[in-house]
Amino acid sequence: MEMSPNNSSLERFRELLLNFLWRQWSALGVAGQARTGDPWCVDPEALLLFTSIQARFDPRLFDEMLDWLWNNAHWLNVQRLRNLQKIVALGHPRIVAAIAGWLAQRATLSKWRPLAQDDKQGVVEPLFLRTDFQPLPVFGDEDEIFHRFRWRRGAIKRRELGQPPNPHEAAALLCKLRALFGVQARCEVLLWLLAHESGNPAEIARATAYFPKTVENTLNEMSGSGLIRSARHGREKHYWVQHDEWRFLRSWTSPDGFPQWIDWARLFSAIEQIMFQLARTDLSPLLLSSELRRVMDELQPVLADGRLLPHFAASSVHTGARYADILIEDFNRLLG
Repeated sequence: MEMSPNNSSLERFRELLLNFLWRQWSALGVAGQARTGDPWCVDPEALLLFTSIQARFDPRLFDEMLDWLWNNAHWLNVQRLRNLQKIVALGHPRIVAAIAGWLAQRATLSKWRPLAQDDKQGVVEPLFLRTDFQPLPVFGDEDEIFHRFRWRRGAIKRRELGQPPNPHEAAALLCKLRALFGVQARCEVLLWLLAHESGNPAEIARATAYFPKTVENTLNEMSGSGLIRSARHGREKHYWVQHDEWRFLRSWTSPDGFPQWIDWARLFSAIEQIMFQLARTDLSPLLLSSELRRVMDELQPVLADGRLLPHFAASSVHTGARYADILIEDFNRLLG
């Protein structure tokens, strides 16, 4: 499909997303000047997958992410990352494989090796692109590991400026829980419960990208602590927490209480669809609005669960091409 490099909406939207990704990575400890303090918790696995595509337009972000991962990749759950790839189809599989191959150089990061799988067939493509989709030039030696995964880029030079996640940042609460409990499903389960009134294993499993049985077993085990409550509602068993009993986790000043849970994987996937539509040259403004409306209709449950619906003014009252303009403004308010 022919792309539309002169699409100003696409370029503005991509700039917005890159600034947002800098903030998310900075909240985890990536070196940069991006502000932090957003009211939601970062999902490291969804963030890496989404960045694998978006940071092709920002080599500095891509390499600062790699620099951070070199010393902090143990905070990520590789199995959950693989689950997100399968369930949500988020991220560029071959770029993720190259990242995993690069990380697996370290003996302590051998758990990434299963992700470093590729058929090694096909042409070598440029990894980094300009906003007009033309390849950025490669100066000096190419990185051998990325080349094995058919990506052309310069040699990686680590600056070692990335810091471990700050346990006193609300956005890094998931990493704080992983430091307490280990990198396992109970961290996402507890995080979800802290952000919701109650839930059943099926809905928690969908949101956290684990198998329902895994979540159910985890909840039953955690209930033995007396800190996870449960009760049956018909055929379903619901679980919840008393937030005051977990207030010792709140070592930040803002936001008040626990950070919001956002289904970042599905939201990022929807954003990918929006960017795909913005890049099409075969759509009139009216058809573009129609396609964007379809994507947003499918996203309604995700936005509702993340309490994001109030951020979106675009609705059925906006007819014709006006819908696309309002939607872009909505994302500017949400992610800007």
